[in-house]
Amino acid sequence: MEVKLDNVAACKKKLSITIPTEEIKAKMNERYGELEHEAQVPGFRPGRAPRRLVEKRFREAVLEEVRIKLVSEGLTKALEEQKLDVIGDPEVDADAIKMSDDEPMTFSVELEVRPEFELPDYVGIPIEVEQPSVTDADVAHALEHLRESHGKLDEVPAGEAAKANDIITGDLAIQAGDMMILDRPAVRLPVAAIAVEGIRLDNIPKLLTGAKAGDTKTDKITIAQDHLREDLRGKEVEVRIKINEVRHVVLPDDAAVLKEADYESMDALKGALRRQLEGQSENTFRQSQEEAIRQWLLEHIQIELPDGLAKRHAASLLQRQLVNLQYRGVPVEEIETRLGEIQSATDERAAKDLKLFFILDKIAKKETVEATDAEVDARVRFIAAQYGRREDRLRDEMRSEGGLDNLRGQIREDKVMRLLVEKAKVTAIPPKAPSAEEKAEAAEKPAAKGKAKGKGRPKGAAEKGGETEST
Repeated sequence: MEVKLDNVAACKKKLSITIPTEEIKAKMNERYGELEHEAQVPGFRPGRAPRRLVEKRFREAVLEEVRIKLVSEGLTKALEEQKLDVIGDPEVDADAIKMSDDEPMTFSVELEVRPEFELPDYVGIPIEVEQPSVTDADVAHALEHLRESHGKLDEVPAGEAAKANDIITGDLAIQAGDMMILDRPAVRLPVAAIAVEGIRLDNIPKLLTGAKAGDTKTDKITIAQDHLREDLRGKEVEVRIKINEVRHVVLPDDAAVLKEADYESMDALKGALRRQLEGQSENTFRQSQEEAIRQWLLEHIQIELPDGLAKRHAASLLQRQLVNLQYRGVPVEEIETRLGEIQSATDERAAKDLKLFFILDKIAKKETVEATDAEVDARVRFIAAQYGRREDRLRDEMRSEGGLDNLRGQIREDKVMRLLVEKAKVTAIPPKAPSAEEKAEAAEKPAAKGKAKGKGRPKGAAEKGGETEST
């Protein structure tokens, strides 16, 4: 067998394989020999027909069998000889390959292979990351959120006006000329600055303070230039709220909060909240380090990606993005208008995803990092517990859908990132003071969510002395 390898493009090779006549004849003779002992030919008992009649009767079938077998065996042998790290399964149009028993058979196949690149020294990657801190003010803020989560809503007496942080139920409409942008009946709104569908309603406190059930309040605002919908950016719109009901938020006192949260003293509760916030801050700090390392790797390693794989991954991401936009209610016309912009952003993300995959995979091989069966089992148990699922059923579902392989790959990648963080040279810098916009966004969250049921630890993540899941 003769094999020729040519470079077609980045990460793309062309294998040209020639099977000599002698090998074809040998395979056909081998198959004819098998048929001599099993073929049924009219006028002869099974296995007693002359060879010439067997060859004449079964020639076309044998040619087809041998052709398919030689193509498969030839491709497998060529890949082993050339030591190609092929991505996906090679696609061969076997029907287009012609073969006879009196001349060589030649066929070719184009393959995508893993990119070849050199890893830089990844020991001591220099990164600067903001080190989040937990202040007394943060603890006090968390305590207030906890208090609000256990608050209740009392309807105000007839004719009484709304005040700051009350909750109103009303019909909300946002309209630009004849175009209705948003029309929501019976929506709950806090008397506080909020955002709805990405539209900031900073004037809500001024608009609703003093309002009563039965009132209709209107205001004109200009939509921000960074809004998701391009046709709305910078547009002046009218906000109209018909108030149906006003409720006061009644917050529990310290004793009630302690009872609901199941703590004996405010000091103990604040200590638990601080530990919770510190755990969250530590997770944020670690994620920031990992993201900084990813950016460093992307900037310091040049990779030419397999074109076909990149296009397939980008197409998959684009489809998910379009479904997500439709789910969020973005009109089809708007999606079609922005399709080029969305596709460009998706292509960029797909390229980054693939580059990081190949980089982290190569580091994993160099450092012999693998995900063990025990780690996969632990992660499945964790996911099952999070979603209240039976572990065995979840595992079976993930196995049938290929989810276990994806999970194993994610665990492996997580372990590589932890290794890189351990080896990195991290400089922690103080966090920046929040901007006015960030403060406003924080204030957009509703002040009350209704009365919580049952007791437990402070609302949010469980108290952390270490991560529940080690992987």
